[in-house]
Amino acid sequence: MREDELTRASRREHALYGELAAVYRGILEALTDERTPVDPVRLAPEAARAEAATAALASLGAALAPSRRAGRAPSEVLALWQASAALAAEAAATNRSLVRAARARQARIAARCTTLGAGRHALAGYRPAGATTIAVDRRA
Repeated sequence: MREDELTRASRREHALYGELAAVYRGILEALTDERTPVDPVRLAPEAARAEAATAALASLGAALAPSRRAGRAPSEVLALWQASAALAAEAAATNRSLVRAARARQARIAARCTTLGAGRHALAGYRPAGATTIAVDRRA
């Protein structure tokens, strides 16, 4: 790979790691904001962006691997590789945090569903035999 190609690819890699870290931060924020429900429609494009960035990074990683193994590159490229490694570590840590947050939110939702189910079951015991549910319009 020529030096200019190596530099372009390394800049692209750095940008992709930055994008991936930002996407993960956004998903983490959505999962940890207890004031609002998680909107799967909003998260789907973010997850797709993360997948696309990951795929592009895999391709770039394969293209850059021979140069990395050789250890010979311009100083700008070496600096980009170091900065990319830091961003990759940040993205990985944020990803671990968002997985923990998603699992914790799932557990809270499951517990709430269990509580609601138990309440519904208890209320059913108070319903007279043969009673049906009817909607009443109190405005009439």
